[in-house]
Amino acid sequence: MESHSRVTLKDIGGVAGLSKSAVSQALRNDPSLPRSTRDRVKAIARELGYRPDPALRALVGYRHPNHSRSVETVAWVTNWTTADGWRRDSPVYRHYYDGACRCAEEMGYHLQHFWMREKNMTRARFEQVLRARRIRGLILAPQPAPHSSIELTWSQYAAVKIGYSLEVPALHTVTCSHFDSMKKVLVALKNKGYRRIGYCCQSSIDERVGHAWLAAYMLISKSSDLGEPIPPQSMSNPRKSSFVTWLREHRPDAVITTGPRLAGDIRNWCEQSGLRVPQDIGLALVSNVDPNGELSGIHEHSEEIGAISVKLLASMLNANETGIPDFPQRILIDGTWAEGRTVRKKPGRPSKARVARAV
Repeated sequence: MESHSRVTLKDIGGVAGLSKSAVSQALRNDPSLPRSTRDRVKAIARELGYRPDPALRALVGYRHPNHSRSVETVAWVTNWTTADGWRRDSPVYRHYYDGACRCAEEMGYHLQHFWMREKNMTRARFEQVLRARRIRGLILAPQPAPHSSIELTWSQYAAVKIGYSLEVPALHTVTCSHFDSMKKVLVALKNKGYRRIGYCCQSSIDERVGHAWLAAYMLISKSSDLGEPIPPQSMSNPRKSSFVTWLREHRPDAVITTGPRLAGDIRNWCEQSGLRVPQDIGLALVSNVDPNGELSGIHEHSEEIGAISVKLLASMLNANETGIPDFPQRILIDGTWAEGRTVRKKPGRPSKARVARAV
């Protein structure tokens, strides 16, 4: 078209041989139309140079039957062996949920918990419950184990997952920038004068983040002026004896670990071995829950991760984007350093008790 007037739905319909309402449905990705029809209409719209009116599109989206003026429910889906297992496993997961709830309420949605392993629950029954509640949007909470998979009729839902533990299907993901978190911890400790910095983790926890913490530690330790890298201590089942053996052999002046639970154990093991935190040895976390608490490390802004997952899902619902995406996106949220009180500006001399008998 040579005219500079706005291309209309009627123009597209004339080429496609469809009504204006059918064209509108296709451009809104309405699942009631075959995908082939939707794709054909979109291709014609591109060829004609169609540009939607954002204000009109928002109004139509609001008035469309799929967008009821009543509060729409979004599902917070968990898959743990108990209904509240995700709450008890990590405070980070609770913060994800709190942030998602807050954002959902602000955006006019209601977030409701749905547990996939409820008694007598099958996949068919679970989807029946979702249909009965007219659920179109799912937030997949972190799974109880890495490399997890969930089978649903994904074409019926817009879905976003938090973290990497759900591996199949490949959905849009919101999580912390774990590689960047480890980098920030190493830089912070280096700036405070630490030079022998070790990394101690529970192997399954590092695996849940795609080994991003371990990869960053290995790469940055070798490429910086921190001296000879200390081999990371990865334990499938954290035990005092294994940690103390590693501590005596490599004599780190600071230890990086994953979360508050293991940090508490490590602090006790150090002190039982005669090392005071932070006077003799520093302790920092790559996943810190309380930015104003005792422990030093990276605050991941977990509530914001939950909130952003809802915002992403809302944009998908408004565009009727359902199913497994052709090009899954990852939104990585940067953490920030929280000073805490388990590192010093300048570490003291290694304590003679460093090699003392572990109690």
